[in-house]
Amino acid sequence: MLEKTVLRNGLTIITDHNEKAVSTLLCYWVKAGGHHEGGYPYGIAHFLEHMMFKGTASRTKENINEQAEESGGRLNASTGADRTRYFMYTPYDEWKRGAELLTDMVFRPAFPEEEIVREKTVVIEEIKRSEDNPREYGVRQLFRILRGMHPERASVLGTEASVASITRDDLLRFHRQFYQPGNVVLVATGHIDHDALVAYVDSLTVPATTSLPSPVGLAKLSPCPLDGRTIHIARDIRQAQLHWGMYGPDAGSADKYAGFVALHLLGGGRSSRLRKLIRAERGLAYDVSARLSPLVSEGFISGYAGIDPQHIDEVRRIIVTELERLGCERVQDDELLRAQKAITGGYLIAEDRPEAVNARLAAQHMYGDVIDPGVFADRIREVTADDVLRFAQTYLQETKMLFIQVSREGEAGAGRSETDERTA
Repeated sequence: MLEKTVLRNGLTIITDHNEKAVSTLLCYWVKAGGHHEGGYPYGIAHFLEHMMFKGTASRTKENINEQAEESGGRLNASTGADRTRYFMYTPYDEWKRGAELLTDMVFRPAFPEEEIVREKTVVIEEIKRSEDNPREYGVRQLFRILRGMHPERASVLGTEASVASITRDDLLRFHRQFYQPGNVVLVATGHIDHDALVAYVDSLTVPATTSLPSPVGLAKLSPCPLDGRTIHIARDIRQAQLHWGMYGPDAGSADKYAGFVALHLLGGGRSSRLRKLIRAERGLAYDVSARLSPLVSEGFISGYAGIDPQHIDEVRRIIVTELERLGCERVQDDELLRAQKAITGGYLIAEDRPEAVNARLAAQHMYGDVIDPGVFADRIREVTADDVLRFAQTYLQETKMLFIQVSREGEAGAGRSETDERTA
């Protein structure tokens, strides 16, 4: 049963009780992420998330870890583009300990200076790890260029230099601006009594909201010209990494439903066109994919193939040809129906998980960008062959594409080279 209460301090509490569940998922969602970092060192949202585990006004970092384990719980967090979450799974009869611990962390962090110094090294190592992975590095560079007019959106991790520059005053200012109860929602799913949770959290004397942060509403992304070009990033690797991307509909656009179907037809499943042509029929790659990512203030279409360098040009031609074919030929009814069933089936199965329910309720509250799973399935089933054709004609054009190729220097189809940021 779904229930919602707003406390006097502005904090919203949403619960979805499942009597048969034997665990509880408690999650604080903050309406702030990597895209809210204008005026701050890039990467501060993610760095602050790390620092929330380093002590509060009444707990050391050791206390936090020990008390999470003593309750039998699992404690973690993650930072996204437009939201950050702090969550804890507990046995259903230990939810109070989880709620108290999370509330203390979210609203009363201490930000010890010595921990800030230590954690900078940890996060910088995380950045280095992502850059040492050629696939991860390639996709990061793809989105860095797509978001070129908004450098604060380039990477949630930030850069080594920006993370190194973060000060305790920066953390306090960011926390004071965004971590106010009116900008936060606590969502509990699984076995939980709504009234008991509301009464308990209300007793924890969370500071009241003073003034909501003005930049929470994100500006729409300003596109950059892409022109179908290829940017080459030289790495001494055996397998070439080919990423491609373009702008697509955001979460508020009705085009996203036709987009989900179109991208599934292209590279969303085992029977998709790119997978059949590139992997099954020609054996050119092991991993081939395409996807639509409609976010709150931006939307992207992207794809990937890991291939032998000698086949780069061939694979690129196949990708371009199939994108353009989708805008010239109406998809057959049986192929359309198969894609629709795969999308709706996978979505509905995933939505049964407590994490998915929790995330959906939070997103609906914060941004209103999520609809009921049943309604989503209906929208996908309503997509016609003409809708897919129009979507492809609007978005899937070679002149609107960007390719990122990560491979050895001088490999086929390298296109324009770009200096590796780590050695610049």
